[in-house]
Amino acid sequence: METVAKVATFENSSAQLSPDLIEAACPWCGDRRFTAIWPNTSATGFFLRRCAACDLAYTAPQLSSEKIAAYYSQAYYGAGNLRFNRLFETLVGYFRRRRAARLRQLHPDPGTVLDIGCGRGHFLQALRQQGWTCRGTELNETAARHAREILSLEVTIGPFDGAQYEDASFDAIYLWHVLEHIPATSQTLTEVRRMLRPGGMLVIAVPNLESWQAAWSRYHWFHLDLPRHYVHYSAHWLTTQLTTLGFHIAEVNHFSAEQNIYGWIQSLLNRAGLKSNLLYDMLRRPSARDVDRPWARFPVQAVLSLVGASVLLPFATLAMLVEALFRRGGTVEIYAQWLATTSAGPEARDDGNPPLSFPSSTSHPAATADTSSPPE
Repeated sequence: METVAKVATFENSSAQLSPDLIEAACPWCGDRRFTAIWPNTSATGFFLRRCAACDLAYTAPQLSSEKIAAYYSQAYYGAGNLRFNRLFETLVGYFRRRRAARLRQLHPDPGTVLDIGCGRGHFLQALRQQGWTCRGTELNETAARHAREILSLEVTIGPFDGAQYEDASFDAIYLWHVLEHIPATSQTLTEVRRMLRPGGMLVIAVPNLESWQAAWSRYHWFHLDLPRHYVHYSAHWLTTQLTTLGFHIAEVNHFSAEQNIYGWIQSLLNRAGLKSNLLYDMLRRPSARDVDRPWARFPVQAVLSLVGASVLLPFATLAMLVEALFRRGGTVEIYAQWLATTSAGPEARDDGNPPLSFPSSTSHPAATADTSSPPE
């Protein structure tokens, strides 16, 4: 009865929304029935729904394409598409190289790769040096300028549109902390499957809604990022649906030293009542900050954030290791192999061992595959 009542409210209230807001149905199955995931709403006025039919979580209400563009302004990327100081940018580069090395382990023979949301293109540059033919997409020219003009990479500008790519044209496709930004989940995953060659790898990294971080911090969770994140995935939901689509799940990683340590620190600071993501703003370059001169505007909270971060660092590091061992990482990375002859369906859910002789991750029992982009 509760779900039915909410459905009625959803349908009856949609006409009262601002033209900039959209009451979308489930982005996977299209069902309009839902339940609320957490009580109340976030500080930004948005909240999370869970589809009553397929269990996918998504943001409500959603912003129109025109309105959401304001959340991807120059400030989101930073001047020159640089978000952090030189030290942190060096670490980001290290994680990019680790990501490229992992693909080389899973797919030893270079082929053609598409990075959806390629940013400055440094990950594609690392793959190109290994012999890969590289293509990318990026939402706007600001984000892709370095990739196109400095690295001379082939980058398509605009929202991802699979219709412009031929069938079986890629050996690997990356959606690295990008899928949650795309409202059309079903269409996107169906399209990338069509675009992959048999044996090709689909690599997805997303915040993990079934993580301990999310369960404990709820709307204070650093990786929630409303309203930019349209859809909110769990490792279980994604692996189940990818298997249904005919993919073999070669690897699921819950260990991310870059994303998940900081995810714990910022989420704990947020829940303690400090200004949301203030520490993150302080770590970014001035051109990439949401708050101008955070030190001057919030001096006491800035000091408390720095002290709190230093105190929380040992706990956050331990929490990252434990959550990875228990398969509840704050972010999750999934390596799915497209086998055109594989029978689809939940009964085909694999045991984690790829059908081909791919090397498995050896650096950590939870399988290390660190992110290369700054935390979302």
